[in-house]
Amino acid sequence: MPGRPRPATSASRAGSGSPRAYAVPPVVLGVSASLVLALSACGQPTPQSPDDSVAPTVSVPVQPTITRDTPDDLPAPTDTTGASGGGLFDASSSLSGTTCAPSGDSWSFSGTLKNSDTQEHTFTVAVFLVKTSDGSDVASKEVDVKLAAGATAPVTIADFHTGPKAGVECLSGVTVKGL
Repeated sequence: MPGRPRPATSASRAGSGSPRAYAVPPVVLGVSASLVLALSACGQPTPQSPDDSVAPTVSVPVQPTITRDTPDDLPAPTDTTGASGGGLFDASSSLSGTTCAPSGDSWSFSGTLKNSDTQEHTFTVAVFLVKTSDGSDVASKEVDVKLAAGATAPVTIADFHTGPKAGVECLSGVTVKGL
């Protein structure tokens, strides 16, 4: 029958009487219940009557959590798409006429790089082949190209990956080293 304790075995009967074997579970249950009741009494104090007040343990005033990131008195941002005298220079318009495609199963990239700034720069041209399903990287290649002020040069990255055309997309970009 479930729930009934099993009778003591012959090995346990040798040293002590069987009534003790059945007395242990009620003692354990009694001690456990006493411990739970004692710990549950250790809670927050509560008022005994409506006029008896107990101050809360923690009091936190409501405070705003969202603030402006930029103050209103900042000057307008400057245009970073063109050349500047030692300031910011946006290289994204420096790469043009890009082609990235496989010839058979071998992927190649080509484009034209132009330094429209008034000083020499080293550009990093990066090509990435990513899965169209989740955008994960399949292959990537970077090349550095040093260009004098106002110079233009072709950029070619031949055979940077071998694989099928299906399910992938070619992305390219350019940055300026040291800026």
